[in-house]
Amino acid sequence: MAILKRDEYQCRECRRYGKATQADMVHHVYPMETHPKLAFNNDNLISLCNRCHEKMHNRFDRGFTDKGKEWMDRLADKLIPPT
Repeated sequence: MAILKRDEYQCRECRRYGKATQADMVHHVYPMETHPKLAFNNDNLISLCNRCHEKMHNRFDRGFTDKGKEWMDRLADKLIPPT
């Protein structure tokens, strides 16, 4: 609920394009399975509508689409320490 409230209950992806769409869920930009330390990091969580959430994942191989990878790249500097 805190993330939805932070994002004013709007889809962050739609908002990038000037659309005001109600968010339906909170999405982990970096998945919990591969980045458990980021699971509850607020910077790793974004509010999305169902349609945009579907665009983040490749349902055939459980990987990320280009759109999902774009969000990962956008937040990498903030979330992933340099090696």
